[in-house]
Amino acid sequence: MARNSITAGWRLLALIVTITAIFPVQKICAGQAGTFTGTWIASGRQQSFDFVQGRQVGTFKLAGTVSLEDGIHGIDHFWAECVGLADSVSGGSTRCVWRSLKGSKAYCVFSGQPLKKGVRVTGQFVGGTGSLKGISGTLSFTWKSTFIDEDQDMFTGQTMDLTGNYRIP
Repeated sequence: MARNSITAGWRLLALIVTITAIFPVQKICAGQAGTFTGTWIASGRQQSFDFVQGRQVGTFKLAGTVSLEDGIHGIDHFWAECVGLADSVSGGSTRCVWRSLKGSKAYCVFSGQPLKKGVRVTGQFVGGTGSLKGISGTLSFTWKSTFIDEDQDMFTGQTMDLTGNYRIP
């Protein structure tokens, strides 16, 4: 009789393995939250727009590397792409996508800050994909250095004190 219960146990184990192979169990985990620090180097093009005299307005597209000491959900490096509208009087509005090497994305929104050395920029995460799906939180940095080549409409900037917090449901 002991032998029948051992055989039944092995059959049950085989059934469980087969079922989980056919119908994979979804990973169930509680939300993750954390903080991060790092740097961001971005460059790209800007295009001036003819507007009121004394007021500089234009669009820009930037891209560059975000390197984090304390990563977001285990991700330490992102490629960031941003588009925006800059206005020397009211600041601007920027939308960014941070893409990890494995394809997960975090979407960021910044508003009201010009692309100038010494300016503190604040923003928020408004969603994501892959392992960053549903990300929310805030981030900020200061432009440590900026360079604008007006003849070629090029911008390059480096941040300092990039910090933030996040929550992934």
